[in-house]
Amino acid sequence: MNDKLVAEKSVPREACKLISCVLPDDGTEKKLIRALRDEKQITRANSISCMGMAVLADARTKFGELPEPILVRKVDVVVPEEKADDLYDYIYEKAHIGRPEGGAIWLGALTLVSPFVLPADVPVEKSN
Repeated sequence: MNDKLVAEKSVPREACKLISCVLPDDGTEKKLIRALRDEKQITRANSISCMGMAVLADARTKFGELPEPILVRKVDVVVPEEKADDLYDYIYEKAHIGRPEGGAIWLGALTLVSPFVLPADVPVEKSN
């Protein structure tokens, strides 16, 4: 492939940050990802299921025993760098992270990302 063709097909890169959060497995992550898409036009987000443990869980366990892990959702959202602080606050509020056992959120840098745009003819998933 010649260099000119490669340059024409290249996708422009943008400075982005990664907002990650751990949420209870109660449907909050689905509502959050839909709200990010519908209200903020953020399409680079995903959610995975994993086992988690509260920071103070060991305080409620007997000495010498490990606390039981629970099912949680880890959500990662790639956001433009200039909107990262506002979207961090939006996610904190929208996911109700400040509630008891509401989860945790953090913001980090990304080295390199490419834009992601959904094709116009892809149907939007229905809400349950």
